[in-house]
Amino acid sequence: MTPPSTPIDAHDAVARRPRIATPLNLLIVLASVFVAIVWLITLQRIAFEREQALAAEMEANSSLAIAFEQQVFRALKAAEQVAAFVREQYRRQGKAIDLRRWVEEGVIREEMFTIVSVVDEQGDIVSSSQNTGPVNYADREFFTAQRDARIDHLFINQPVLGRVSGRWLIPMSLRIERDDGSFAGVVVMAVRPEDVTRFFQQVDLGPQGLLELAGLDGVIRARKIGARSEFGLGAESLAWFQRQRLHDADDFHDSGEAFDGVARIVSYRTMSGYPLMITVATAYDEEMATTLQRRSTYLMAAVGVTLVVMLFVGLLALMLVRQRAATDALQGSEALFRATFHQAAMGIAHISPEGRILRVNEKFARMLGRPPEALQGANIFDLSDAEVAAAARSFLSEQLVSEARALSPEIEKTYRREDGSLIWVCEASSVARNRHGHPEFLVLVTQDITERKHLEARLCHDAEHDALTGLANRVRFHQRLDQALESVRDQQQLCAVLYIDLDGFKEINDRHGHTAGDSMLQMAARRLEGCVRSTDTVARFGGDEFGIVLGNLQGSQDCETVALKVLDVLAKPFDLDGSMVRISASVGAALFPLHAEGGQDLLKRADQAMYAAKHAGKNRFHSADG
Repeated sequence: MTPPSTPIDAHDAVARRPRIATPLNLLIVLASVFVAIVWLITLQRIAFEREQALAAEMEANSSLAIAFEQQVFRALKAAEQVAAFVREQYRRQGKAIDLRRWVEEGVIREEMFTIVSVVDEQGDIVSSSQNTGPVNYADREFFTAQRDARIDHLFINQPVLGRVSGRWLIPMSLRIERDDGSFAGVVVMAVRPEDVTRFFQQVDLGPQGLLELAGLDGVIRARKIGARSEFGLGAESLAWFQRQRLHDADDFHDSGEAFDGVARIVSYRTMSGYPLMITVATAYDEEMATTLQRRSTYLMAAVGVTLVVMLFVGLLALMLVRQRAATDALQGSEALFRATFHQAAMGIAHISPEGRILRVNEKFARMLGRPPEALQGANIFDLSDAEVAAAARSFLSEQLVSEARALSPEIEKTYRREDGSLIWVCEASSVARNRHGHPEFLVLVTQDITERKHLEARLCHDAEHDALTGLANRVRFHQRLDQALESVRDQQQLCAVLYIDLDGFKEINDRHGHTAGDSMLQMAARRLEGCVRSTDTVARFGGDEFGIVLGNLQGSQDCETVALKVLDVLAKPFDLDGSMVRISASVGAALFPLHAEGGQDLLKRADQAMYAAKHAGKNRFHSADG
């Protein structure tokens, strides 16, 4: 029922209408503006947190891609070093090379390679670290590529089914050439595809995380998705493979439509020196789950604010909750970055352009034997010796002005640990720049290579020294002789060669056994070292024959003095497990420039003089005739 109308004055009606409408309109406008502001802030927060979480994940994946890249790069470099070492030994020894014995004796210790073989120019295996039987590789791509193209770098084959192992392997080969440059075969070694992606086990990429090593020829060498391993597949249709043709390294969000339908956050890098690319990817839904959940929360909060816009107390409460949620979101993103940063299997450090350490992961701190809090804020160059620090400072300065991104440049250097010991590392650097291209900080990815450096030193020493006595071998002897001759030519002094053969050693060896004979040779070596100066060289040629290089002599009597000292010390009794035995020596000498001008001729004259001493009755010294 409509209530009866009350008559009012027309003037009052006109006067009241603006007073009622104006506050209402103002309230509507203010409410609308307020709601619009609420939604604008909500959408901006959602976009901001998504960008922050995506950027943090891309940064984490980029660091992992750099670490995986360096692991693969080091493995390939190790393969090249082993292959080059085998090739050099094959050139020296020919078909007598025995790779199985090298593996048993620990000369070759790379456990990653399932087999190492030398293949001749016909494709037949000459020697192998495994029992292969008659196998021919003439039709294999790793053989034909090295045969048809004159290259001197490692060729990385597509995965093939091994003829010896019966398993899928990735062969790698290095060309062998004769002195005239003609093809003489290859050194081939193989690695299992699953070993390439072993890095996946060291970090948590999630059930849909992807780790991939692909060739630029469009064939995947190894891929791991969760617990599933794949290899030998085509990569042409993959988004990251297509993008690398335009950019050597990049981070992006892939929808997954061209692959397996799983959207991923992808970081890839192209390796310099090898036709390979590294890809690390994590599932978008897995990594962004917390952010997406917060997105729904924000939208529901905005709807609530719209419904209770006039309830100022509720509005203020919702604003506080939203602010608290924003803070938690930022803290969660930072926690995600820290967790990924510290999970890396390599040492990682962020440093300022001036060298101040901004942050380090736990692996880096353990490598240097220092707590992370002690490293933070310190100068990276203070952790190395002066000469190393100067070289590292120059190296990093070059990276700051360089625009290259194909491969993080690397340097081999040492750090001084807190206990004073040295650690060898291979350190790659990458510059993080802002949107204007200016350097913000550098990322150092560090790998401990101390063991490899010790192996290199041992291999270098073994190549030039006698395994039994530790003396220089014939190769080292000739090097030191050439150096001594070059020195005395400039100083107008004399240089001498002593050729020593033990008298009666064979009888002692036959009577007491080879073990006692070896012990006697070792004792004889130590006595010979005691007869010369630190600048002279004592070498074992083989059997019971030794040689000595005497440099910077004032006269021939100096050579005779040393020779007589040798006769005296070798004539003293040797204790072979309680049995006192005696030997003597025949010593021949030749002097430069009195008897010969070149090293080979000098050694030959000393050898002839030694035989003259032996024929004259042994246990004596004889100098070459003038």
